[in-house]
Amino acid sequence: MSVFLSNVIKLFSATLAGQILGIIVTPFLTRLYTPTDFGIFQLFFSIVNLVAIISCFSYHSAIQLPKKDEDAANIVVLCIVLIGITTFFITVFFFILSSSIEKVLNAPGLSHYLLLFPIAIIANSMTFVLISWLSRKEEYGTIAKATLYSSVSGKGVSLGSGIISPSPFGLILGTIINDATIAVMLLRKTVSELDLFQKVSYQNIKQLAIRYKKFPEYNAVANLAGTGAVQVTPFMLAIFFSPIIVGYYAVVHMIMILPSKLMGNSLSSVFFQKACAEKNLTGSIAGVVKAVHTRLISIGMFSSLIIMIIGPELFAFFLGAKWFNAGVYAQILAPWFFVAFISTPLMSIFNVLEMQGANFWFNILLLITRVVVLIIAGLFGDPILGMILLSGTGVFFWSWMNMYSLKIAGVSLRHGIQEIIRYLFFGLFICIPLIIAKYYSVSSTTLIAVAIFVSLVYYMVIIHLDKELKSGMINSLQNILHK
Repeated sequence: MSVFLSNVIKLFSATLAGQILGIIVTPFLTRLYTPTDFGIFQLFFSIVNLVAIISCFSYHSAIQLPKKDEDAANIVVLCIVLIGITTFFITVFFFILSSSIEKVLNAPGLSHYLLLFPIAIIANSMTFVLISWLSRKEEYGTIAKATLYSSVSGKGVSLGSGIISPSPFGLILGTIINDATIAVMLLRKTVSELDLFQKVSYQNIKQLAIRYKKFPEYNAVANLAGTGAVQVTPFMLAIFFSPIIVGYYAVVHMIMILPSKLMGNSLSSVFFQKACAEKNLTGSIAGVVKAVHTRLISIGMFSSLIIMIIGPELFAFFLGAKWFNAGVYAQILAPWFFVAFISTPLMSIFNVLEMQGANFWFNILLLITRVVVLIIAGLFGDPILGMILLSGTGVFFWSWMNMYSLKIAGVSLRHGIQEIIRYLFFGLFICIPLIIAKYYSVSSTTLIAVAIFVSLVYYMVIIHLDKELKSGMINSLQNILHK
């Protein structure tokens, strides 16, 4: 098994354990908390995510690029200083305008959580920086352990708060604890290499800030636009509709990004490090990009098909009857989430090849499109129309970016399209029993049982055909059993 896949499996194993816990806890959370609670929670972290993504001006993306660890350590310190400065000014800004923001977003009570903003921003931002540093050092075991522990602590806090006194505070606090746990555990490992950080100097930081100035010039705005394209949706839904609609969307988003959390993020972290190494060694990244793209398609295709076929029934069965409408939203948005899933990890290519301009313009166009389609939906007063327009434009732009990423990496566009078609038809073939069950309106329990069965069949075949993935999973299970 390759070292690359071994590292992916290492991160994936811990992420899988954490997400399984999340899957188990989510039905309890959706029964404890209301859609409005989830709506306020989503708006809070939409603001946090927008700030966190630019808090260090995207210099964290440059940590893995220098050949010398001393230079990378200087960039880490630069990021930490920028996070502190950004957090301070943003906190003052929200303190002054908190009431106005609450009114504009139609979110009563949002300002009550103002004091949690700086903690949430710092915890979230530091996680980006420290994961980049430890990925450079190939400390994937530490990252995996932190991911697992954070999931346990965060979900535990949200669940406990929901039992005692359900409110948006419980969901918000749980996520802050999640991010803070990761940051603290990664920081402890980072501090063990203080010798590298003792060589940090103002002059070196200044030189490296100039050397990698493309990151704040292009990546910071591009990342803000990219995150804005995601976070603008709950903002606009709140303005034109209500926190309840935001809550539906928030839960859909939480469920639909599970494939990314289960595999995409782990693959992305290791892919960036591997692509950098391959570029320095051979000058080409086509091989690793081709392999990653195919695996992403094989993993993400089937879960999207399941949601498209029985989304409302799935949501109502697992989350409670009040979330049926959220399942309708998921059904509509599934194609967009799939294309984004197979495209997002590959966007690291732009950093590897120092082509930040492409990422910048993509995210700007995506943000503008999101705003336009949501205004249209708002004027018609129809959230379903908004979901349809979001999904259609999402599929278009992410497909375009996916094909462009393959092209600049030297991978045939024909190969990428063929892989999507191949797994689409294979997935539909496996789904035939589920489609028949849906057509004949069998009971929800039977429908879910059929969905679980066909899913097991699909992924068993995928793992069997992918020898490297199969070997990696077997080795990972053996390691777990021997611990």
